[in-house]
Amino acid sequence: MGRIELILTSRACGTPMESHEAVELLPGLGIAGDRYATGRGFYSGVAEWDAHVTLIRREPFDAVAAEHGAILDPVDLRRNLVTAGVDLHSLVGRRFRVGDRAILLARKVWPPCQHIVRSSGRPEIYRLLGRACGIGASVIEGGVVRLGDLLTPED
Repeated sequence: MGRIELILTSRACGTPMESHEAVELLPGLGIAGDRYATGRGFYSGVAEWDAHVTLIRREPFDAVAAEHGAILDPVDLRRNLVTAGVDLHSLVGRRFRVGDRAILLARKVWPPCQHIVRSSGRPEIYRLLGRACGIGASVIEGGVVRLGDLLTPED
């Protein structure tokens, strides 16, 4: 299936994203130390948008660069796990494993939002990426996730 190419967290809404080689996923919370696991994210407490972990595909960013000459960085969208080689939308409603132990449930498509567009100063995000790149997920079983870990559907 696909693999993890980049792992990102932020301590609070508006603080810079930090890159990691490995993080611990906590069941029912998210990534240890990340703003959504600690209740300090922009959408914390908003049930519809309060994912434990967000994932985004690398491929749409590469396509935008090749087709439009626009350089957008996955960090601008403030998602946690950047993937390659996996159709994230096909996982919605399904459980999947990341690495050896962690199991997530893909809840819904996670498109770029107005908050991201404002905070990044990149209005072209909507036009160029739209709904092509992300999902939100709940952590069902925790574990350490590392760069290069595979994403594997449970069913």
